[in-house]
Amino acid sequence: MKRRLLLVGGAAMAIVVTLLIRTLVEGNRALEAGDAAQADGRIPDAIAGWEAAARWYGPGLSHVDEAYARLTGLAAAKPEYALAAWSAIRSAALATGGLWQPHADDLAAANEQIALLSARDPAGAEAAGAAPSDRLAYYREQLARPPRPTGPPVALFVLGVLAWLGGIGWVIRRGIDDAGKVIRRPALVGAVTTTLGIAAWAAALSIA
Repeated sequence: MKRRLLLVGGAAMAIVVTLLIRTLVEGNRALEAGDAAQADGRIPDAIAGWEAAARWYGPGLSHVDEAYARLTGLAAAKPEYALAAWSAIRSAALATGGLWQPHADDLAAANEQIALLSARDPAGAEAAGAAPSDRLAYYREQLARPPRPTGPPVALFVLGVLAWLGGIGWVIRRGIDDAGKVIRRPALVGAVTTTLGIAAWAAALSIA
């Protein structure tokens, strides 16, 4: 049993490392795309690229913080794009939140700035009221509410995690004998199930 756990643990570690490498590569690619768009004067594309980079979140990966910094800097430097930039920050922070919020300060700042900018817009929601203070309070309240995740992404996320863990469990119980020898067919079933689970999990995060 110990040998089984070691083999499966090694395989799981390899999967995690692979995912982190992909996150690093895709995140830096999106960051560079945003930088190139900014250099060309395509500000909306720059915002989209930096938001994508921020969504490729991994603990300690520098491209995430750099993406947030670029969006914050753009919001300060170009007021006409401030709302779009802060909205991108909010969207990325919410998309990468889960059991904890890794960019809670950025999310809080985005909520406040979006509320301030929206309150100044006379063409905003009628329900916000006419007085500036009422409008600000209205938008703060709306933005403070946690968004309700849509059904399909949540279902896909849950199914992905269950398949991921179930596949690993199947390999441990059925795919490796007591001598540590791999039993081909059940091991293949477990590996395919795990792979599909990881793919479903990643897809759910990308469309969240």
